[in-house]
Amino acid sequence: MQNHRFIFFLVLIAFSTQLTAQNIFRTACQGNIERLDSLLQNSPIDTIDNRGRSLLHWAVACKQQISFDFLLERGIPSNLKDKEGATPLYMAVRFKNEVFFNQLIALKENQDWATNSGAALLEKAILNKDLTFVKKLIKSGVAINIKNKRGSTPLEIAKKTNTTEIASWLIQAGADPTLVRTFNLKGKYLGQKKPGKTPQVFAPNFISIEEYEFGSVFNAKGDEFYYGVDVNGKSEIRFSKRKGKKWTEPVVLLVHERYGYNDPFLSPDENRLYFISQRALDGNGPAKEDHDIWYVERTQKGWSEPINAGPNINSGGNEYYISFTKEGTMYFSSNINAPEERKQSDLDIYYSKYVDGTFQKAIRLSDAINTPAYEADVYVAPDESYLIFCSTRNTGLGRGDLYISFKNTDGTWTRAINMGDKINTEHHELCPYVTPDGKYFFSKYRTKVQYDQISSKS
Repeated sequence: MQNHRFIFFLVLIAFSTQLTAQNIFRTACQGNIERLDSLLQNSPIDTIDNRGRSLLHWAVACKQQISFDFLLERGIPSNLKDKEGATPLYMAVRFKNEVFFNQLIALKENQDWATNSGAALLEKAILNKDLTFVKKLIKSGVAINIKNKRGSTPLEIAKKTNTTEIASWLIQAGADPTLVRTFNLKGKYLGQKKPGKTPQVFAPNFISIEEYEFGSVFNAKGDEFYYGVDVNGKSEIRFSKRKGKKWTEPVVLLVHERYGYNDPFLSPDENRLYFISQRALDGNGPAKEDHDIWYVERTQKGWSEPINAGPNINSGGNEYYISFTKEGTMYFSSNINAPEERKQSDLDIYYSKYVDGTFQKAIRLSDAINTPAYEADVYVAPDESYLIFCSTRNTGLGRGDLYISFKNTDGTWTRAINMGDKINTEHHELCPYVTPDGKYFFSKYRTKVQYDQISSKS
């Protein structure tokens, strides 16, 4: 009996420690100094969350000046990096907070920060379309022609992201236009080298640039490429086409001033491009609170206006990501049946058969696939022999992993298994996709589209 009590005591300690860890960051975010001071009696000042973010990161992100000042007075290190390499100074730029920025800069003993972090800070300011912070960073000592890890100068980033006002100011301030590179991609798969078994960033500085790209699809001929991009919290769909041997510069295909469009996927006949959106049903009102699945149709004049996929697909909840079998059965995820308290964390995977031009009532997949955790971003093989999806399970390797399941001869699915550390990391993998020729596997890792070569032995 004593052993059982001891084990129970250890569980209580572990549970209590976990709650304290969760509460201390929430407390910093709320600006509750008395409680924060109390919690710090049992936690180190440099404690970090599961993403490597310190209490100072949280104070900056939550715009809590009182927590920010309190933590600095208590001696918290101001240069801690999270798992993405972001410091509290980076968070100040990201959330456009000049007060925090000025206070953190004042703590610097020298200008090493400008050399070591200046490129990343300018990159974020440009992606935020924040000319004020671009000017502030350069005035503070960041070199105007500094290059980031991709070899891009601030002017190149501004031009790639069509941030024309910042690009014009940079040129006037002395940025060197000759350092802006051009990329002419030719051949199959945008001329990329075969990646082998190690995932590679896809088409760097052309498709995968400094922005947040995700959800990509090729047509069957391999001469059209569609993908989603997040631009300051609102997504759009871009497109590149191979003309002769050369790929065109990516252009925006679907964008709206109020609604985001993402997760593009072509129908089997390629006459429709499906995507998800919070678009109002009448196309005029404010954005909906939930996402629906929509599509546009090819016409002689181009793509049609968006069309809702209908009530057998869409519900009062969120519907995410789309994939098709060659017969036209749609696979997607939805949280329509999730308990209210788990609406955001408990999506399941569904399918709907396409019969005589109409999608049938969607059916939830079995517990071999779905769990009380998050299951979404499903890719189904055209012959319906396997499916790959993202899930945020406690047994995973990171914040979100990719899992795979195979279809049995009786039509049931095998219990899904983790795809392992060749695919999954401590970060978040999602948006799986296999090219029509079955040779390459695409996914989103952190913020970039990556791809791997598929072997017959995989």
